[in-house]
Amino acid sequence: MSRREKNIEIKEEEKIVDGETEIILTIGSATLGSVRVSKRGFVALLPNGETFRTSSHDEAINLLIRDYHLHHAN
Repeated sequence: MSRREKNIEIKEEEKIVDGETEIILTIGSATLGSVRVSKRGFVALLPNGETFRTSSHDEAINLLIRDYHLHHAN
């Protein structure tokens, strides 16, 4: 028996923090992390405090989603 595919809505909230744009990703009340946009590129900030520098916005978003699915698999 196969599992049914679920659609999950991810919300992006944009804020200005210390003069840089920060995009916070949430699913319901759970925070996936945030993406900080700086002059040198994009930084994905995980909820556990880890940071990863990426070259694109999409790459940073995908990294946060992969980390969320890794630790919250049902």
